[in-house]
Amino acid sequence: MSEIDTLVATSVDWEKESHSSKDPGGSRGTGMPRMLTTFRYLVTLVFIGSLFLPPLAYHSSPRSGAELLTSNTLTLWMIGYGILATAALIGFYRFLRKVEPYIERSSHEQVTFLENISARSLSIAIVASAALGLFLELAVIRWQGTIFEFFAFYKNYGLLACFAGLGVGYALSRNEAGIPLVLTIPLLAGQFALLIGLRYGMPNRPYSLEAIPFREQIGMGWTATLDQIGVIYLLLSVVFLLTALAFVPVGQLCGRLMERRPQLSAYGLNLLGSIAGVLLMFLVSFLWTPPAVWFGLSFMALLFFLVRTPKMLVLGMGMALLGLLILDWPVNPLWNKIYSPYQQLEIGYGKDGLMVIRAAGSYYQRVRNLPLAAVSAAADLELQPVRDYYDLPFRIHPGPNDIAIVGAGSGNDVAAALRSGAGHVDAIEIDPAILLAGEANHPERPYDDPRVRPIVNDARTFFRTTKKHFDLIVYGLLDSHTLLSHASSVRLDSFVYTVEGLREARSRLKENGVLSLSFSVLNDDMGTKIYRMMKEAFDGREPVCILSHAEGARSFVQSKNGDLIVPAAALSQGRASDKTQFYRDSEAKTDVSTDDWPFLYMSRRVYPVSYLVVLGLILLLSFVLFGSFFPERPEASHVPFFFLGAGFMLVETKAITELGLTFGNTWHVIAIAIASILIMAFLANGAVQRLRVANPLLPYLFLFGSVAVGWWISRAGGLSSTALGRFETAVVLTCPLFFSGMVFSTLLSAQSRISKVMSMNLLGAMCGGILEYNSMYFGFRFLYLLAAGLYLAALLSGLTFGRIRFAAPLRNS
Repeated sequence: MSEIDTLVATSVDWEKESHSSKDPGGSRGTGMPRMLTTFRYLVTLVFIGSLFLPPLAYHSSPRSGAELLTSNTLTLWMIGYGILATAALIGFYRFLRKVEPYIERSSHEQVTFLENISARSLSIAIVASAALGLFLELAVIRWQGTIFEFFAFYKNYGLLACFAGLGVGYALSRNEAGIPLVLTIPLLAGQFALLIGLRYGMPNRPYSLEAIPFREQIGMGWTATLDQIGVIYLLLSVVFLLTALAFVPVGQLCGRLMERRPQLSAYGLNLLGSIAGVLLMFLVSFLWTPPAVWFGLSFMALLFFLVRTPKMLVLGMGMALLGLLILDWPVNPLWNKIYSPYQQLEIGYGKDGLMVIRAAGSYYQRVRNLPLAAVSAAADLELQPVRDYYDLPFRIHPGPNDIAIVGAGSGNDVAAALRSGAGHVDAIEIDPAILLAGEANHPERPYDDPRVRPIVNDARTFFRTTKKHFDLIVYGLLDSHTLLSHASSVRLDSFVYTVEGLREARSRLKENGVLSLSFSVLNDDMGTKIYRMMKEAFDGREPVCILSHAEGARSFVQSKNGDLIVPAAALSQGRASDKTQFYRDSEAKTDVSTDDWPFLYMSRRVYPVSYLVVLGLILLLSFVLFGSFFPERPEASHVPFFFLGAGFMLVETKAITELGLTFGNTWHVIAIAIASILIMAFLANGAVQRLRVANPLLPYLFLFGSVAVGWWISRAGGLSSTALGRFETAVVLTCPLFFSGMVFSTLLSAQSRISKVMSMNLLGAMCGGILEYNSMYFGFRFLYLLAAGLYLAALLSGLTFGRIRFAAPLRNS
């Protein structure tokens, strides 16, 4: 008998069963299971928030006088929108009530279908479901950052929302019914429509959603007013719930399949699937695919697990096509979108016909055509000062032969180097899409010159691995719009602008070589901070600080020996002025960025109080989510898994950050680092099964020892940058994850409900993601101490509740 025949043969009257006493949560008098009524209320709450967002975003955004409405017009507009919104809400709620019986029936059918997957196909199904979960998680996090830049400033917000949904789903996976898997697709489609509509569909650009609602970190926008902060927090709340609800069915899918296998083997297959999900994202990133491909693959996987009935498959495919249509709608055909492995780039052309690049919807780079003939013939009087700005480093240090340009971008600095008569230029740019755009669109064609060698690499890695020395190193206006990884709070350029990073660049200078660092300084504190970082990197010799009257940038310049003297003629010819005395006398209280605390956009090492509001919001939403679905308390035996998840998240963040710093902050290095961490957990699970480890005491001792060694080495400044030192660094960083995995698998072997364990572990990972914000004050080295405390809490809680039996036999091996 086929699986479809089995499904049909075992169909029952689900309506009668929904009234039975098997529903532990009660029906609340509606005849519906508790989780479905909870799901309806939460979706309705999200819909209400979505209705409020457009008018609030419009009202709080600054507008020109021509866009301002009269009071009467505004009143009529608000009344009209209120009527339409009320009608939409009533219609939406009635629709949910009407389709609830079908959702319940689909839920039971989904459960039956999964329970009847053959034993020989079960392992493949577990791997595929875990791969789907992680791949979809990475796709959602990455896509959100392409729409609004503040998702990058809020760091792992999307990750925590995914964890919350997966955690709820795992905990619900043993229920006789749940939220049908097919609902994941319309929930994601709704998020697509909301964010794309707010970003591109408003009558005026929603500037309020580009404001910076926290004080500690300097942003490219402006400090938000109270109403703008409210709009951003409302949007974050709606997106959090939309994301979490979309992942609940995915967590149910993974948990229900895993419950059919012994604990350790099920967990091992889950890890194997997670590794496959990371590798699949690696592949689509390598091919520069757009989000339609990411979510298209995810929707195909979701359809694979749907009930094999014509109606369900047609419904799933129809909603998937609708979601992809919304996602790929040409909202602005004048801009060409390119999805590099790092970010979404939009390429367009200004009034002068030259290329302009935006990242996450914000201005990023502009191509300049600055040969002398073009500048002389140009009607734009501002063009000459722009040329002077780019030529300034080569006036300060004339006649350089070997030049390295960090953040070469689309080629403006490279073109200036060639105009100066450079013999050879190494153009370092981390994003291959930007480099390709510069090669194709820069009017001076600098990348076609045989003297130029384009290098796609991270600047720190280049300086650490190259054997060349340079007459001049030029830092372009480097600024990233993306994070190092989904599990890290560090921007891609963070480790370029640290004292250690500047020292490594200085070591690549020739004896009389010069380093020039230009930056769009947003305020005097940031300028003072960069000045002090340069001074420390050059052994206390202060840099020369030059204000350019074009591009709004400051240049901090110094020679390798710290004896640079800038000729007055170079400043006058470059229409620049010396601001060294200003920064020398500055009384601004700033802390320099280091590899342990690489937060360039924070002037001081202060505790991020503004972020506590976001953390409170995450905790509140998580409480609402879990409290709505679960009236009962969690089991005491699962508490150690909570602390293990939190500790693992912190050590993983530290490992990814350090591995990126050691081997390069390029996207493929980070992907390999994430996959390696999952492989360590997989190997730990295999070791427990193979060696039949039943006593968690020894893995705990090795875990504490490896964390202590990692903290001590980090405090001592790390290992050498030789090949052996880098290998040793990788071992030191991943060993705690291996032993943590052994502890987890050993404790898991004594449990009977793997889905509840996975749920608690994900909740702990959420807690670890929240605690990771402490690195913004204490630094990343502190994460080792925090993780050690969490692992100690895991050990003590297991002993306190009497659930750790060090001599217990290994089960389900």
